[in-house]
Amino acid sequence: MSRGIWLLLLLLPLLAGCGAGLKEEGRLPVANPLGRGAGDTMQLTVGSLPLSRNGEVTKGASASYTGTFGNASTDVTLRDARRFIICQRIESARVEVPGDETLPQTITLRNFRLNVTFSDNQATAGFDVSVTGTLVLTRATGNTYSVAVQGSGEEQCLVASIETGNLATLAQILTQGGDNIVAVTLTANVTSSPGLPDSTRLILTTGLGTGTLEI
Repeated sequence: MSRGIWLLLLLLPLLAGCGAGLKEEGRLPVANPLGRGAGDTMQLTVGSLPLSRNGEVTKGASASYTGTFGNASTDVTLRDARRFIICQRIESARVEVPGDETLPQTITLRNFRLNVTFSDNQATAGFDVSVTGTLVLTRATGNTYSVAVQGSGEEQCLVASIETGNLATLAQILTQGGDNIVAVTLTANVTSSPGLPDSTRLILTTGLGTGTLEI
């Protein structure tokens, strides 16, 4: 038997093991699924009917943008997907109010909702899900704020779990075709005292965004 055939026989179990390992673990990592990495920003604009309670004012805020990210690297053909978990780190914030309005010492963002559409040159899949996590912004210097993320179960991360909808198409987009485009609308309730005026901009500086496709 030739040396080449012997080498092939030795490699076959290793090659098979690589694919089997991913299937057994059932978790495929995806980098920056919301198109935001370390040092990027999300800008939420305040502006909706206020609700006042105990001196605090709650308003709505929203951010919309389009980003890009690459495919996950895998040699495994994905036929089923159970869930896609997104973890978006938030590192710090800057608050820009119109005119000479007073900046609050603390600002709380909660009840986040994510409307997101993933697409490439082959397919499109859209989802609308709630986001776990509350952001507490504490004024540091000037108009800069430190950020603490509470209740998400992941350090400094807002977490979204996509469990229903066209997950098979989503898996295809994340692993096949050309580069991926993500269109994001993120909304939240914003509470502070004094209340933030309409058109206030909450500029969140992001850390590494990660995703996990469970199959």
